[in-house]
Amino acid sequence: MTDLYLLGSGIRSSTQFTLESIQAIEACKAVIVLHDDPEIVRFVARRCPKVIDAEEFYVGDGHRAEVYQRIASALLDLAQTNPPAGLLVHGHPLFLVSAAEYTIAQARERGIALSVLPGVSSFDTLMCDLELDFGYALQMFDASTLIREGHRPNPNVPLLVFQIATTLNDQITRGAIDSDVLAPLSVHLTRYYALDHKCEIVYSGTGLIERTHRVTSTIGAMSSVNGLELWRRPTLFVPAVGR
Repeated sequence: MTDLYLLGSGIRSSTQFTLESIQAIEACKAVIVLHDDPEIVRFVARRCPKVIDAEEFYVGDGHRAEVYQRIASALLDLAQTNPPAGLLVHGHPLFLVSAAEYTIAQARERGIALSVLPGVSSFDTLMCDLELDFGYALQMFDASTLIREGHRPNPNVPLLVFQIATTLNDQITRGAIDSDVLAPLSVHLTRYYALDHKCEIVYSGTGLIERTHRVTSTIGAMSSVNGLELWRRPTLFVPAVGR
């Protein structure tokens, strides 16, 4: 028997829920929803008796890791007192979701039976947005990890860099984000790519009628592009050299 479900809503509003995830939501006594689309909260509320919007865990302007730890602790308490409980996130529950990572680690310590169900991730939608099959060769990094760990991307292999809007920023971020936050990423990548190497900043459509948008720039200039709308959490795509 499962005490706790980790679930993903997919990327495009409520249209990419899997039937498996919906069944799990309907079985849950309570679900914490970590998502910025109010329609997702309403979608879950129609199928589960208790829905908790994770926004209530974001207090002040502190460290995001503290928020994710609070979510994980609350979720595990729900799973122990009145199972099953669930955590629903944007995309896939194990694709760049720290709250899910913390939950798994603590569930093992507490002996809580946990199930992770697959969902449509931003990686899945990016393949469609770019109309490219990355199955043959690809390298993927989180922007901050790429820089902090000093990873060396291979210019001969396509590159995706996620979470560029929070590059080297571990704090809770609200409102507009200036493009100059990309400067450290630009500096790191220019060690391996020419300044004028083309790149694309890709905004996958997340709403029911929102279309995918792509901004073309270069490795050297991307941190000075106006109107990037980084609050929409885009992804950087860097084609292989010579492509």
